[in-house]
Formats: sequence, structure tokens, C-alpha cells
Amino acid sequence: MCHRILLGCLFILVQITVSGQSDMARATDAFQSNPISQGATLAFSVRKVKVDQELFQRNGDKWMIPASNQKLITTAAAWELLGPSHRIPTLFRLEGFVVDSLFIGNIILEGHGDPSLASSQFGPSTTEDSIVSRWAKQIRELGIRNIRGQVICQPALFAGSPVGLTWEWGDLGGCFATGVWPLNWQENCIRTQLDKDSLGYYLSSDSLVLPWPVVTTLEPARPFAEPDFVTGAPGDLTRWVSGPERMTIPIALRLAIPNVPRYLSVRLPRLFRQSGIPFQLETVTTTKAQSIWQDTLWSPSLRKLITHTNTESQNMYAEAILRRLGEVRGTNPSLGQGLDQVRQWLDKNKIKPAPYLHDASGLSRQNAVTASFLTLLLSHCAQDSLPYAGFGETLAVGGKSGTLFPHLRDKRIKGKVFAKTGTLNRTRSLSGYLVRQDGEQVTFSILANQFTGTTREFMALAQQWLIQLSLSKD
Repeated sequence: MCHRILLGCLFILVQITVSGQSDMARATDAFQSNPISQGATLAFSVRKVKVDQELFQRNGDKWMIPASNQKLITTAAAWELLGPSHRIPTLFRLEGFVVDSLFIGNIILEGHGDPSLASSQFGPSTTEDSIVSRWAKQIRELGIRNIRGQVICQPALFAGSPVGLTWEWGDLGGCFATGVWPLNWQENCIRTQLDKDSLGYYLSSDSLVLPWPVVTTLEPARPFAEPDFVTGAPGDLTRWVSGPERMTIPIALRLAIPNVPRYLSVRLPRLFRQSGIPFQLETVTTTKAQSIWQDTLWSPSLRKLITHTNTESQNMYAEAILRRLGEVRGTNPSLGQGLDQVRQWLDKNKIKPAPYLHDASGLSRQNAVTASFLTLLLSHCAQDSLPYAGFGETLAVGGKSGTLFPHLRDKRIKGKVFAKTGTLNRTRSLSGYLVRQDGEQVTFSILANQFTGTTREFMALAQQWLIQLSLSKD
């Protein structure tokens, strides 16, 4: 009789334990057993923010490619080390001399990596037309009516490569994988048109043929279609086109600017001419050059730059912010100095295990983190402290904004998920914050490598998992 009572108690205890542990375990099983997850490696972690306690994990200590979840590391470090009110300057100088109403000399643009310069993302006052109109107006007020000289960008390059050395060749040339320069312009991306004449294929922009040689690798047997990709390394003007031999042309494309300083040296004089100030491009030697006038443009606050980086998953902004971190906190504005500052910051705050960092944005397939690391990082950023007030608001909101606008729209979690998405070939990730139905805030991370489903399919699985997380109790 006693044995039966004891066995009964043990059975009830086991059932209670299984029941208490099975909510998230069952949701995770459903995620992993779905046909589109077959063959993928999946990692999950959930952490309670208030007490910084990991509530659930499966494969939480596995090393995974994070894709754009890498941006969480970059932006979190910059948020604390630079501060959300930090701004990046760009200096515009006239160096030469004025004869009557003619300026003879050089326009010097001194850049510090502002990724938003001439972008339309932050209102009409930051656009290309607005900036050039501002400069043209101030030049006229100096009595200058004509310019003879050059536009020179200083420095022309940051130390090292404009792109990550471990980025894939096929990514280069696209607007999601632009280089980052001391002077960035219109997010280093322009509208172009691929066309063909008797001499072969060429690229044009604003009705002007671009001086970018086009080399094609075409397949004759394939039907009419657009090119598979147009790629090319920064600094090299050659663009490589792959696709069917009989492409439907002309084709409108958005492509990365191969060399931003060289582009600006031609683009700005043209814009000044359109503003009514004749600009004659000419190499001018000015032995007694004087600084005639200087203007300083300040970027939007780091809060706004990071919000754009995280909500829209803007790779170039992340790379520029990391180099700015290296300039202000390290010894120079390079990728290596920026990464060194991030590593020191992670170590100081005991956010471990130390990730493998190869870039700022997550385009490198050699980056590696664990899901448990990401929830620990996010938990650190959510602690009640002045430096981190508002960091969570830089993330996309499920069903409402940024890359999460079309996803996580179920009424049980819509507007309650603040997270960063990540997408590479066969890689998907989602990490951020969830406000559960009981009002408790938790951090979560879902990392999927070798995942063959679409982003929509991944998000559908993530939504069901997050609904269960929202309903679950500790």
C-alpha cells in the first residue's frame, strides 16, 4: 500500500515537472520538427531581464552564424561607449584664393564616416539637394560666382578595406554590401541602368554613361531574364554581370558606388553647376592657398543612426558606426580598432562567451555567437541604468515597424516584440525582447543555420514559438 502511494506521488511529481518544463520544450520541438527545419541547426535561449536568469535554452551554447544579429553587438557597444547623443562631423572647406568673383583652388571635404550624409532617411534638410543648396547659398554670400579647381576628399580611405575582408564576392556591388568611406554619400548607392549597344553592355545614371567597365559572364541557352547579379569590389570600377545571354534590357538597378571620393569629385561640380555656380574642373596649384571659408555638417544623433541601423538592418551604417568607435575610443577609424573596442567592452561587462567578430554588420559568414550570449547581451542592455535608457526602442517592433512590419502580427504578441532580424543564404536569426502577457520582460534569441525555408516561413515558426513564450509562466 505504501509502495503504491509512493509510486503515485512520484508519478504526480514527474507529471508536474514535465508539465512545468514542457511549455517551451514543446514549442521548440514543434519548431525543430517542422519539415522546413529539417537539416538545419537551431539554437534557442530565453533570459529573464529583471533577475538576469536564463529560463530556457536548447543548443544555447552552440556556435552559430548570427547574420544581422551581429549588429546588436556593434550598436550596443557604441551606444554605451559613444552615447546616444553623439554626432559625426563632416567639414566643407574652400582652400585657395578669390580673384574678383572667381574662386581658384580646391573644395576640401573632410569626412569622419557619417553614413547619413545626403541621405533622404532623416528629412528634407539632409538630402543631396538640400546640402548642395546650403553650400551654394553660402558661397554666393562670399561674393563667389565661379569656381575653378577640384573636389578633394580627405582622407580618401579609412585604414584597411572599405568592406569586410571575409564578405562573399557575390554580395559586393549590391546596395546591401556597399563599402564605407570617410565621405559617404546617399548611402553609397545610386540608381543605374544596364543597357547595350554595338560595343557591348554599359551602365548609365541620370542619362550619363558611367565610367565603369562591364564584363559579362552569360549563358546562351537560358531564356530572357534579368541578370543573376552585378558585382564588383570597391576601388575597382569594373562591374561583373552574370545572367542569360538574352537579357531583357534596359534593366533598372541600384548599385553600390565603387569609389565614393572619385564619384564625389565629379558629382559635386555637376551639382554646383545645376545650382547656378559654374564649376570648371581643373588641377590648380596654389602655393599661397588660404582657407576662405568652412562649414560643418553634423550627423543625426547616434540614437537615430542606430535606430535606422537596427530597424532597417542597414549594413553600411553598422560598419560606419564601428569605425567611428575606433576613431573616438581607439587610435584610428579602422575596422580593427573598432572591433578591439567592442571586445574590450564585452570583456569589461563579462558578456561571454566572447564571440568571433569579423565585421560590424553580420555579412561575414565567419562571425560566430551563441544564443545564450545574445540574450545575456540584451539583458545587460535592458538593466535599469542611465547609459542604456532607450536602447530597446532602436529595434524593429513586431507587426509595426522596420523589418518586422510584415511579421509577428498575431494579436497576442503584436507590438510586444522588439527585435533584430538576420538573413543570409540559409541563415535566419531573430533576437530581442518580449513583453509577456504577465507583464514580465524577457530576452530571447533564435538562431537557425542551414535553414532552407524562406524568411516568411521562419517568421511563422518564430511567431508560434513567441506566442508560447508569451503565455508561459516561470
